[in-house]
Amino acid sequence: MASSSQLIQLAKSLPTPLQRFFARYPPAAIVPEGSPKTPSQESRPDPFRFYKHPVTGKWQDPVYSQRRQAELVKMAREHGVEDLLPDTRKGTEYRLAHRVEHGLRVKGTGVGQKVKGHIHERHMIAKMEQRRKAMLDMPSLIKRWKRASHDLHINPIRYANSHDSTRPTSMASSTDFSAVSGKATHYQVLNLTATLLDTQQDPTPLIKRAYHRALLRNHPDKVAASNPSDFFTVDQITTALNVLSSPSSRAAYDAALRVSRPAGAASRDAAFQTGVENVDLDDLAFDEGDECWYRPCRCGNERSYVFRETDLEEVSDEGELVVACLDCSLWLRVHFAVMDEDDETPPSDDITKKS
Repeated sequence: MASSSQLIQLAKSLPTPLQRFFARYPPAAIVPEGSPKTPSQESRPDPFRFYKHPVTGKWQDPVYSQRRQAELVKMAREHGVEDLLPDTRKGTEYRLAHRVEHGLRVKGTGVGQKVKGHIHERHMIAKMEQRRKAMLDMPSLIKRWKRASHDLHINPIRYANSHDSTRPTSMASSTDFSAVSGKATHYQVLNLTATLLDTQQDPTPLIKRAYHRALLRNHPDKVAASNPSDFFTVDQITTALNVLSSPSSRAAYDAALRVSRPAGAASRDAAFQTGVENVDLDDLAFDEGDECWYRPCRCGNERSYVFRETDLEEVSDEGELVVACLDCSLWLRVHFAVMDEDDETPPSDDITKKS
């Protein structure tokens, strides 16, 4: 046991609140046996606990509130005399024991409790469970995709008949070439048309943009939540990019399409008429320098729809031309009329604006 001089020196080094506390409630560990109790100890033996009055039988609050107890414990811990304080719920030993028994709990997240939180916090558990199931199902999904891709490349007609599936309405029609051959064309994979590429001096940037958009539309995350047969594989998209990017390969591919195309089938452009707007040729502006008609689109491009007289000549028998927007998925159907040379007022060109 420390000497009286050491205890006095220790008491002088303590903060004033601790000195007053130990003067009123001297610790039993440093007080000699048989020493008289202080008036504070006689009235309230433990200043940190509730006290039941012996006469009235009513409970009284502790002399030191929870906040003051925490302050005393903090100062005593800093000076190494926390063991001299009475037992309290704010003590380090009690808090560690409580944490070991009950764990580190956050207010509002315990059993039977509910906390609002942010929307991503409320949905986090469900999202993590969905992600866990997706990761567990990934091997089987990869096997199905490999099997489907293999069957599609080996025998596309048998694959289409066995799966009894069709492309979305925006990508195929009853007279579409792919519905007859059992395999989608490269233009359908990239959501492009031959007429649209012919209007470009350098179609490479347009093909690359269509390639990236096709990858996003056919992402595996979207495929997992839908029917895999309604989407294109990465091999199909890459093959379409390689064929259409090369002028020689594209010319050979277009020739093969014209040869294998069934008689009476509609134009390839008809398979992509999603968001079509009907206009008359008179409503379009004409650029005499470039010798082309153009029209702005609601996507913001002032020259989204561009075509020339040669495009009109290709579809002169039908009397209408379908033009795609250069920046979005909208289309424009241009109606026109062809005037014969035997008419009373012959036009300067074979193809004139519709009256």
